[in-house]
Amino acid sequence: MGIEIEKDNEGNSYVPVPVGKFEANVELISPIYLKIDSKFIKLKNVGDVLEPEKLDFFIQKSLKNIFIELDALEKFMKWLKEKKQEAINEMVQEVGEEHRELVEKREEIREKVYDTFTDMEMDSGVAEILQSQVKEFIMEVKEIDLSQAILAKMLKHNSSIADHSLNTANVAVYMAMVLGHGNYQVLEDIYMGSIFHDYAKMKIPQEVLENKSNMKYNQAIQDHPRKGSLAVKKLEKVRDPVIKIIEQHHEQYNGNGFPQGLKEDEIFGPAMIVAMANIFDNTVMENKNKPKKEKYRMAIKVLEYDKGKQFDPDMVEKIIVALKLAYGEYYIPPSSN
Repeated sequence: MGIEIEKDNEGNSYVPVPVGKFEANVELISPIYLKIDSKFIKLKNVGDVLEPEKLDFFIQKSLKNIFIELDALEKFMKWLKEKKQEAINEMVQEVGEEHRELVEKREEIREKVYDTFTDMEMDSGVAEILQSQVKEFIMEVKEIDLSQAILAKMLKHNSSIADHSLNTANVAVYMAMVLGHGNYQVLEDIYMGSIFHDYAKMKIPQEVLENKSNMKYNQAIQDHPRKGSLAVKKLEKVRDPVIKIIEQHHEQYNGNGFPQGLKEDEIFGPAMIVAMANIFDNTVMENKNKPKKEKYRMAIKVLEYDKGKQFDPDMVEKIIVALKLAYGEYYIPPSSN
């Protein structure tokens, strides 16, 4: 496939690179540019980094590509490959060399999440590729010994929406398996629902998100589960359980959630699992600068102290044990039964 080259009015040549190829907070090896009204505007210089907030801004504005100068292409693509491999190697250190293929699949899904989220309108073709990647990932997950907690450890915390979506998906599937959901289709639905749970939130204008005291902010947050579910519903081959998960991931066990105020058994079980995983990962990200053990303990405590407010207490009790084993370095003796 040929290289797509674009020129400015002065004859300078630029090449588009998909947003999903970039890692947040990694020093750039060459300048990068945005194309705005047929002009190429320098965004970052050599040695600068792309902040997670900037990557999320690209999703909000449906910007699919960042541009580099044609002369820098070979060096830049080599650098991208090296940085991707470094990110994979870092996660492999956490979960073990035998799970390298699973980590690589996670990175492929991450890139496709950006491709899907940066579409102006949800594209069924792109989403179908994402769904295919998720199928492969879940098939491999099903072969993992649950006691190793590999999925639960396969997380990144750089505050970008793509990594939060995948963190939530990994933790949610781990929780689902702990609760006895071994059905392949259920696990795939939970993974897809997790990926898309905040899609509509990312399309809220930045000026609204930055003004939390404004009524528009509260309304936008209240609306995002339903808007997200309606957007995903337009896609071909997305199952109804995925739509339910997206729409209900902010419902609460005590009935104080949104958008419908559902309570207890009215809430779709997989949506409750995704809600717990979402809160867990948000809490970890809020404390990402703390030592690893401490930030995970704090996230576990949020669920542990819920006492039936947001979450089904029967679910929480089983999940807490599993999370402590995965993150807390606790020892829980085997049952005598």
